[in-house]
Amino acid sequence: MPKIHPSAIVADGAILDDSVEVGPFCYVGPHVTIGAGTRLIGHCNIDGYTTLGSGNVVHPFAALGQPAQDHAVVPGAKTYLKIGNDNIFREGCAIHTGTKPDSETIIGNHCMFMNATHVAHNCRIGNNVIFVGFSGCAGYCEVFDNVLLSALSGMHQFCRIGRFAIISGGSVFSQDVPPFMMAEGRNGGVKMINKVGLQRAGFSSETITIIKHLYRIYYRSGLIPSNALAKIKEELPQTPEVLEFIQFCESSKRGVLPPHKEGHRN
Repeated sequence: MPKIHPSAIVADGAILDDSVEVGPFCYVGPHVTIGAGTRLIGHCNIDGYTTLGSGNVVHPFAALGQPAQDHAVVPGAKTYLKIGNDNIFREGCAIHTGTKPDSETIIGNHCMFMNATHVAHNCRIGNNVIFVGFSGCAGYCEVFDNVLLSALSGMHQFCRIGRFAIISGGSVFSQDVPPFMMAEGRNGGVKMINKVGLQRAGFSSETITIIKHLYRIYYRSGLIPSNALAKIKEELPQTPEVLEFIQFCESSKRGVLPPHKEGHRN
């Protein structure tokens, strides 16, 4: 049987694996499903139509599966939060279900949401993503794998952050940040490639060099985006990373973040 502290409340209908631990003063709602080895440390609230996979850890005062902070919410409608495996939700983290009936918010695997971070309704968060303290994203955002959002950073609704991108502390964006880039500022711009992150992730020096050339063409050549992409297609090896960058930019609906305006680093 799950290990449930006497002060915790687990509502009838909740489904908990036998290895789940529910600490003191937690609340688990009637439509919640929690997988093997997940721990609710204490004083946390899991509600709504929420599914947690295995090996998650939820720290005090985290709230997962609450209704979206949106006037469009239909009271009583089924909206979902789906969480993968081996994620960490630190103190005061808040992640909401979708807004419209049968819509969902999705969290991948191996993510960390530090204190007071927020993921709004209908977002999609990939794998190995880190939200540093007080960072967050508005509704319908998409954060790809291995992204780092530094402290006090935020995303406008419907924005995307590409794979292995990094957002500097205190930054706020209302356009898409392409993969492999570092961006900073309030509606600032892309400053350089995420070289350290790519090196730590095991990208080869040859691949990093190609990404540098890609960055220089797209952000430092003075070409408009469509011409820059054409030049990238013509001049650079069409490696998976180059193709990923091109596809991300061409599929952007809010527009791609421009270059940083206060100088640049290679």
